[in-house]
Amino acid sequence: MSFFTFLEEKAAEMLFQMLFLAMVIFLMVFYGVDKIFIVLLAVFFIGIQGIFQGYLYRKAIRAARSVIDLADSSEESYYISEILPKPKEIQNKAYYYALKKACKSMNDKIGKITEEKQEYQEYIESFAHEIKIPIGALSLTFDNAKNYTLKKETDKMFQLVEQMIYYARSEDTEKDYFVKPLNLEDVVHNVLLKFRHAFMEKKTVVDVRDIGHVIYTDEKWLTFILSQVMQNAIKYFNKQENRLTIFSQAKETQLRLVIEDNGCGIKSSDLPRVFEKGFTGSDRKKNNATGMGLYLSKKLCDRLGLEMKVASVENEYTRVTLIFPKGTMHRLSESAVHTGING
Repeated sequence: MSFFTFLEEKAAEMLFQMLFLAMVIFLMVFYGVDKIFIVLLAVFFIGIQGIFQGYLYRKAIRAARSVIDLADSSEESYYISEILPKPKEIQNKAYYYALKKACKSMNDKIGKITEEKQEYQEYIESFAHEIKIPIGALSLTFDNAKNYTLKKETDKMFQLVEQMIYYARSEDTEKDYFVKPLNLEDVVHNVLLKFRHAFMEKKTVVDVRDIGHVIYTDEKWLTFILSQVMQNAIKYFNKQENRLTIFSQAKETQLRLVIEDNGCGIKSSDLPRVFEKGFTGSDRKKNNATGMGLYLSKKLCDRLGLEMKVASVENEYTRVTLIFPKGTMHRLSESAVHTGING
């Protein structure tokens, strides 16, 4: 707010003061007071008023800045009425009352929506857990009967249900988060084993090397992230000889787990959007693509304190890199000596 805008708000008050000054000058002229004295009095009065209004302006600016800073620093702005200082002016008291009423109504609405969301989330998780049992039984039945076509379809159903569970939990990972030392090689091999039939169907050569590290993270979440990455690789294989390469790069401050496939790749224009919710690529048309895999994986990586990067050259390769920061991994041999994990 500029000083002139401030003066516009004081127009009525200043007009009254100018009329009062004009009346005083008229009376002084009427009674023959020296004109120099009258001029000096008028200049003095206007000067004092200017200084006083400047002081009020600076005070108003400080008060406004204080309110703005409070609003900007508050993470939950809908509670702003509870932390704002109560005004003394009658008009501002009315605004303050209206703001409190609005915030209370909004908080009640937010509380109701949050409760409904929580109930819906609990229902989705319960349903997904229950439906996984018959789907798993079907998959096992088809596996035993060596009907791999139907097993493939039931596995897809299982993966989509699993994705639904992790999506429902992605906002509250801390409730289902258990950090422990993990052998990275074991985790990777378990995920590869889960997709063994898909790799055989795609005639995939899997090259795994140098991943003998122990990391500290949540096993379920990491397994889900790796599963989503490998599902994407399988989905977009398009060569006569498909290849999946998995290796690690240990550095002073981090461990990089690299998962690279030689599939169709990603267009350079699509790369900045691969972590967007629902994004399936501008020309990677797959009927079973949901656009949720990498979105969820990136979201969970952020929650776990990991980095996730994707590099790709169209029709050549796609490389996904998971970065574990220093302090979350050790060489397997060192960990075995210090913690007895292999003992």
